[in-house]
Amino acid sequence: MISLFCNELIKVFYKRRTYISFILITLLIPLIVYGFQYGALSLEQKLSDQMQDIFLTAGSAVNGFLAAYIIISILISQMPFLSTIVPSEIISGEYSKGTFRIYLTRPISRTKLFISKVTVVLLYTTIMMLYFFAYTIVVSYLVLDSGLLIVFHDGLLALEPNSDSVIFRFFLGFAFSNMIMITVSLLCLMFSSFSKNSVTPIISTISIVFIGAAILFIPIDIFQLVNPYIFTGYMDIFLKTFYKPIPYEILMDCFIVCCIWSFLFLTIAYFNFLRRDMIE
Repeated sequence: MISLFCNELIKVFYKRRTYISFILITLLIPLIVYGFQYGALSLEQKLSDQMQDIFLTAGSAVNGFLAAYIIISILISQMPFLSTIVPSEIISGEYSKGTFRIYLTRPISRTKLFISKVTVVLLYTTIMMLYFFAYTIVVSYLVLDSGLLIVFHDGLLALEPNSDSVIFRFFLGFAFSNMIMITVSLLCLMFSSFSKNSVTPIISTISIVFIGAAILFIPIDIFQLVNPYIFTGYMDIFLKTFYKPIPYEILMDCFIVCCIWSFLFLTIAYFNFLRRDMIE
């Protein structure tokens, strides 16, 4: 089992496409952060205009924590595209290249092979999301330094830079955003188990995510009733971790919904993987 996992891990991280997401994140984040640095005056003026009737501010409201919060809030909606890179071909790629025939010469359990592939997908998605969050926070902090994190939602949330609450909320945001991306990855894995190429799973997955995200923002009663039961209804879960107070009920709903959909996608992918002809 361990050897299968190591073999799958080596195959995935040997491919250049695996590093596309990390390269994009590495190049894009500093550009945006430096954009914050040079555009800080105009952004700070807008924040001051909103806060002048609430309290008197001293120092700069534009800092590393605020930049990290805004950058993650915006780019998190693009992460589903990057999370499909590995799962889109981890099964379909084997069929297209005919490498599954090699397994026929060995007494390898399909169940163990499937588990090893799923484990690699989960590991890749988690590492990518962790890198995205950590890299954004570190770069923002190094360039813009720390400061009071001021967030507006239903009310005003102001967090001290040395407060554990800042790191805790970013950690919550990572944990639950990662659940969403894992669900997206497993959806792509499911499509990969039916496909012979890596393009179809990506297109199918992104189409579903796009439709689900569109439903999230369409103010129609039937859509509002459906949203809590589909994983795309929680694509903005990162923002909710910065609500005051933290809506733990919504976070728990997100956890349950992601678990149910992930189990469904895994089950379909597993049984299709078992019955599919490896040499077709």
